[in-house]
Amino acid sequence: MPDQTQRVFMAGNGLPGRWQGRTRFVILDTGFGQGRRFLSTWSAWRADAHRCNRLVFIAIETHPLSRQALREAHRLAETPQPSQPDAILAQRMADAWPTLTPGIHTLSFDEALGPQGGLQGVSLMLCLGNVADILPTLMAEVDAFYLDGLSPTQNMEEKPRAPGWLSRLNRLAAPQATASSSSLADVLRDGLTQAGFEVAPSLEAEGSLHITRATFAPRYTPPPQPGGLWAPAPPADRHAIVVGAGLAGCSAAWAVCREGWRVTLVDQHEGPAQEGSGNPGGLFHSVLHGDDGIHARTHRAAALATWRQVQPWIADGELAGQCEGLLRLDGKTHRADAQDLLARLGLPEDHVRWLDMDAARAVAGVAVPSGGWLYRQGGWLHPAGYAARLLQEAQRWHKQGPSSLTCLWNQAVARIVPTEQGWEVHDALGHCIAQAPSLVLANAHQAQALLATLPQDHTVAPLPLSRVRGQISAWPCPDDQAAEVSLPRVPVAGSGYVLPLRDDCLLFGATTQHHDDDPSVREADHRHNLKQAARLGTCPDHPADAPLPLALQGRTGWRATTPDRLPLIGALPWSDERLTQVPAKTRLDQVRLIPRERTDRGGLYVVSGLGSRGITWTALAGALLAHWVTGSPCPIESDLRDALDPARFLSRAHRH
Repeated sequence: MPDQTQRVFMAGNGLPGRWQGRTRFVILDTGFGQGRRFLSTWSAWRADAHRCNRLVFIAIETHPLSRQALREAHRLAETPQPSQPDAILAQRMADAWPTLTPGIHTLSFDEALGPQGGLQGVSLMLCLGNVADILPTLMAEVDAFYLDGLSPTQNMEEKPRAPGWLSRLNRLAAPQATASSSSLADVLRDGLTQAGFEVAPSLEAEGSLHITRATFAPRYTPPPQPGGLWAPAPPADRHAIVVGAGLAGCSAAWAVCREGWRVTLVDQHEGPAQEGSGNPGGLFHSVLHGDDGIHARTHRAAALATWRQVQPWIADGELAGQCEGLLRLDGKTHRADAQDLLARLGLPEDHVRWLDMDAARAVAGVAVPSGGWLYRQGGWLHPAGYAARLLQEAQRWHKQGPSSLTCLWNQAVARIVPTEQGWEVHDALGHCIAQAPSLVLANAHQAQALLATLPQDHTVAPLPLSRVRGQISAWPCPDDQAAEVSLPRVPVAGSGYVLPLRDDCLLFGATTQHHDDDPSVREADHRHNLKQAARLGTCPDHPADAPLPLALQGRTGWRATTPDRLPLIGALPWSDERLTQVPAKTRLDQVRLIPRERTDRGGLYVVSGLGSRGITWTALAGALLAHWVTGSPCPIESDLRDALDPARFLSRAHRH
């Protein structure tokens, strides 16, 4: 297979020559199988001194192998030796293999500084599902197609025809994209021709191999749509400002830097995670809904992305936390119903499993009141440590000189100013703090005040954000209080949450209070949190007339939330006043067609509204924001992207 990959799929797509000198090169493989084409392509990329900075390999697989089956397919029973480079790559792929939930899983390899500076690496985007179902959900500009697994539709009374998805590859094809296949079927050639490809005469390679090659050369290229479908071509100066250094801003900075851009991070405090992200601990986990709708799928994608990012840091002791699982209690579901639900949704036990009360107590180590769901890719971590770790990584990525990340602390942004070159951020005295082609607002509810400073010809739709107060409580547990407080082995959630901080301290909460600006730590909120912790089995009931434990500590913060409890991530849409100027035929009820505040010079973006699940959203929010800003392949399906688009509320309003 490596030989076939190089002679048919790589040579047929002009590789490795076509990726040389590129910032990013994207390949789509329509039949991943055992991953041998990926491994061969990865090996060739590693061996090429002139390789692209980032190789993105999008692979679709209907029936993915388990990790064990993958090891067996590559004969990985033993540790590969240095003299077996292909086996070593297969071992690394198997070690990184994800839990096989539906959707897109992005695995990263060989992330390191390149010889000329700048981050290099390989991203494997593993898309689990049928090709015909997956392709319409992808948002990427593909440079090379590996066409495999073609099964022409055939009826005894009809002429064979190509699968419908083949003729729609034009939606994903980048300018001058190529395609190759070992199939010589006429239906393949017909399908590629319908998609706007010019199919070259077939070649016969050595042995029995054949090559069908094609180049994307459409007769007509429609003008770009005004909405949020694709990022414009990157500006000559690949530089973005990010305002706000909470988890959202730090993740955005990390992800944009990872794509080879410079980032200037601006915050009014002396360091990261000083406001809503400043709690000593917080949870991350997936959720489960009976219909596996948008909320469940987006949260699952987010939780898995965060787990993949933080798991090695926590394992190496670089980040405080646990990632061995989270127990979410559910007193209404019975075992039989739980098993039926998991089977219907196709969710494997290595992602989520049902535990009855006895099993839940054994896992948690405390007397929880019911059974519940154990999310294997869940846990807790220290938010400020997470933010700092993201910035440390980004600051290591440089391009022959200044760091790709510049942090400007103690700088309060009072105004944002559009210019011919892009954007400037000013302080209260009108001094320019920073300027760049693109600007990202990651400062939670404070973003709306900055948007209010825009001139009339640049106004955008208001952000539907609410400011929600929350108070947490922390109870240090020295040995003489061991009988009073029980630390759970894993975080437990359900009508509140409890988690064990590293320093033998129980963290629990939290309150949810709208229209409440009181920054003080309140006794009534401590009592509310203690009652929740008692219900979760970590401490005895605390009488209402009893004094609070002297050691009890607390912290108050505010969360930015949205009406549908999903974040806002993407380019900001025009205001209603500006939308009256667009042609009447513009489909404003379609979120991807709504005009945005961005041009070929740059754009204005937001990442906000992460709410009470900020840690869960962090990694995905950064990756999705980078997709919007830099044009990298979208890390989630298109309907999930639409569900997080800041223009979604505007499009809904235009449907009525």
